[in-house]
Amino acid sequence: MALKPALGTAFGVRRIGPVAWSHDGHVGISVTAGNDVPSCDDSMILGALNRGIRACERTDILERVINRELWAIGYFALLEPDVTDHSRLMVRIASAR
Repeated sequence: MALKPALGTAFGVRRIGPVAWSHDGHVGISVTAGNDVPSCDDSMILGALNRGIRACERTDILERVINRELWAIGYFALLEPDVTDHSRLMVRIASAR
């Protein structure tokens, strides 16, 4: 995916919400979206994330699994540790369009 370098400029604008995921010592995932993600797509994004995380129990492949689901609807994600709550992961969503 050649679009990843633009991730740093488009993120952190809006919190979409938490997603439950209790694997690898984590209690959940915080989801944020950038300027390029319209709020009307939030439920579609959360649905794709839920489909992806249900199929995954390991952190090391989680980003690849959720990006497979998000790419189908025109988005991609960057997975990183949540700096405010170390028991959670942070997923940042950006548009792939």
